[in-house]
Amino acid sequence: MAMLALYWSIMIACYLLASRLRKYAEKFKFVDKLMSLSVYALVLLMGLRMGADEEVTSSLGSIGIQALFVTLLTAAGSMLGAFSVRKLLHIDRHAHPAGAVVNEAEAVHEKADVSGAKMSFIILLMVVVGMLLGDLVIRRVCTDLPAFQSRSGDYLVVGLCIMLGLIGFSMGLDGSIARILRNAGLGVILVPIFAVLGTLLGGAVYAALSPMTLREGLAISAGFGWYTMAPSVIASAGHTMASAVSFLHNVLREMLGIILLPVIAGKIGYIEAITIPGTASTDVCLPIIERVCNSETVAYSFCTGMLMCITSAALVPIIIGA
Repeated sequence: MAMLALYWSIMIACYLLASRLRKYAEKFKFVDKLMSLSVYALVLLMGLRMGADEEVTSSLGSIGIQALFVTLLTAAGSMLGAFSVRKLLHIDRHAHPAGAVVNEAEAVHEKADVSGAKMSFIILLMVVVGMLLGDLVIRRVCTDLPAFQSRSGDYLVVGLCIMLGLIGFSMGLDGSIARILRNAGLGVILVPIFAVLGTLLGGAVYAALSPMTLREGLAISAGFGWYTMAPSVIASAGHTMASAVSFLHNVLREMLGIILLPVIAGKIGYIEAITIPGTASTDVCLPIIERVCNSETVAYSFCTGMLMCITSAALVPIIIGA
């Protein structure tokens, strides 16, 4: 939670700074390109960290199928929940409430959905290259892997701060945050709730179709992509295999969310797309969401990721009995 406070403090500070520079907005067109480059660099670094982590690479074969299975089910469940709310509240696929006036700049942005496939391909390429370099180079050259993970983790935090600062700056230049929150209305409450319920439904289905018990399936799904917390809690309760599946599932949920988000946003809907990465939709994925979706979607993304963080911390220990 402390890191979320840091990230959002930076976003707000950059928003306030940019709000004083709106008359010079034309001079800051380079911010979008800088944001894209930052996204690719961040994803490459994440791939390096995953490839250098033997626990991740060694798990890919033995429990990878189960982890992929539960990831697909929980992602589909969260998307179904978001889709249900969107239809209930008559929100269009670009996160605009029924009857909302869309300005020309947003309309042009939304016609560029086809760029989502290109961005997904580049992101996937960065992940693969990063993992290969991490596995084949870093693990063989670096003599102190824990130090590498710690140092690269620091770089990751710095990169996130930079990108979230750029998002805040871009939104400050646009000056539409008040309108965004006003238009979102009840949706920013119901979308996160139904995304959480849909994810847990996916976990229940996974338990019914796998060797896992219902308790284990729900606990795994309740990680919502938080791979540093949920697996540890599950392991401490004595569920070793469930902990291993939880770890890889949460890694996959975040990575698949990053990779697939641009395509899902373009083909299905912005609100459905932001539910896929789980907790990462409140930090790591925000730059991608702002880049391929629109400002309205950022509000849904933040609220969804925040609720998933809170729910995960509360539900996993309760479900697994830790």
